[in-house]
Amino acid sequence: MATKDYYNILGVNKEASFDAIKKAYRSLAKKYHPDKNPNDKFAEERFKDIQEAYSILSDSNKRANYDRMVEAEKQGYFFDDMDSFFSGFNTHRENAQVKFDDFGGFGDLFSRIFDKTDRSRSKTRPKRGADINYELAIPFEKAILGWETVISITRDEECPTCQGSGARLGTNVQKCPDCGGRGKIKFTQGNFSVNQTCPKCYGRGIIIPVPCTTCNGVGHFQQVRRIPINIPPGIENGMRIRVPGQGESGVSGGPNGDLYIIAKVMEHKFLKRQGDDITCEITIDFIQAIMGVTVVVSTVDGKVRLNVPAGTQPGTILRLKGKGIKKANGDGNGDQLIKVNVSLPKNITEKQKELLKKFREE
Repeated sequence: MATKDYYNILGVNKEASFDAIKKAYRSLAKKYHPDKNPNDKFAEERFKDIQEAYSILSDSNKRANYDRMVEAEKQGYFFDDMDSFFSGFNTHRENAQVKFDDFGGFGDLFSRIFDKTDRSRSKTRPKRGADINYELAIPFEKAILGWETVISITRDEECPTCQGSGARLGTNVQKCPDCGGRGKIKFTQGNFSVNQTCPKCYGRGIIIPVPCTTCNGVGHFQQVRRIPINIPPGIENGMRIRVPGQGESGVSGGPNGDLYIIAKVMEHKFLKRQGDDITCEITIDFIQAIMGVTVVVSTVDGKVRLNVPAGTQPGTILRLKGKGIKKANGDGNGDQLIKVNVSLPKNITEKQKELLKKFREE
């Protein structure tokens, strides 16, 4: 089998989605990061393996080639590492190295293993980084009034040591000797000439003789960043806020992706939203409804005193002007609407009955 089982390293199965792979990587990277384990050599090596596994499984092309390598090994071919997979085949039975100019007998296997897409262009052309979606739980009051906060995200960034080249400081990438920098090789099989993605450089046209020690030649790595976020007043559940340039790092000089904050507004035990207004309910007894009363009511910016006038009927809506949500057109705020419920006693004494009869007669 392959020198390293990348799926096992990340603790995911072969059918794992990109999101599952990314989630597993983040969890393990935090656990085994050298900064958190300064005296643990095992953690350092584990961290390198985790980075290597993620660099392969997070790239659809690399992952596909890795899966093909595993499949080929199951059929009896042995590879010392990923490079040997692309430079030749060594069978268990014959222990014979097969070179590119000798494809007789396993051309079909070769065709299955190597993809036929031109990846050299996609590798060298500047490419925009991926966007990041981040669900942010927002307290109800903060969603109404606005909120300045800071979030932590883990994102893919260009390696600052090699500036994305993958080569160790003081060294350079080199033109691939097998394809001459073209990213493709040409070979003859029977009466046909076939152009194929170069297995030495994986179609990039370059090789890295001395990999960068920071990113292990990948050119990028996962980094935790704290990003200030400004939540505008009146944001609703499910709304998205775009933070330009705070997504994943671009490739080959391409621009960064964007960060999208997805609002998850938390429920309030007393207040609810209704358009630009805020609604709530209070309950008073029938004596208070008859005579009037002053009650304390919660609003998004504190408690206020509310006068309930005498003779208030059940279901009456009282209004606190300007205590609602800032209107989108800038024309002030909505109101807070208070529905008044009136509670009636279930049991009364004989004396209370007499008093109520006398009240009704008068």
